Amino acid sequence: MLLIDFFSDRKLLIGIGIGIVAATFVMLGTKVSYQMSRAQIEDKARGMGMIYPQEVKVINDKGVSK
Repeated sequence: MLLIDFFSDRKLLIGIGIGIVAATFVMLGTKVSYQMSRAQIEDKARGMGMIYPQEVKVINDKGVSK
């Protein structure tokens, strides 16, 4: 019951509302643009450890008679 009284306090709700409005105005001023070429994306992915399947040598000894 105390938690419900805490969230029904007008000062808290006004503070949250003002914070949401202020954050909205700040976010409207920012512009996010991701303009990366395919080569830049591949370079970044390889730096994080990406490899193509044809670059991996697979050895499968199951069911192979010698």
